[in-house]
Amino acid sequence: MQHDLLFHITTKEDWKKYNNSGNYEPESLEEEGFIHCSTGDQVQETANRLFSDQDEILLLIVDGNMFREDIKYERDEDSGEKFPHLYCPLNTNAVIDKINIKAEDDGTFDISVTSS
Repeated sequence: MQHDLLFHITTKEDWKKYNNSGNYEPESLEEEGFIHCSTGDQVQETANRLFSDQDEILLLIVDGNMFREDIKYERDEDSGEKFPHLYCPLNTNAVIDKINIKAEDDGTFDISVTSS
């Protein structure tokens, strides 16, 4: 199960803080050994579950083909769903786009991304 596009959700502050010398290395890489990613079908639920305390998020759109060896799809213990995890720093040249997304009036994020 591979996807051409993967998504990583962060904040503008964390993107600036952990983006060093062409690599993005968020806390999760050191603490858990991987960078959390989502597929297009997972990104909205992930944003609303993990970033509900944020008014704005930064959605990184990543070329998943650049990491086939380092991406593992692993089952989430709570949902049972398999999520892509990147087991190396994210080289910033794999980031196709960055989109700032503001929360809706009700505090949720509306992100419509579907994979084919």
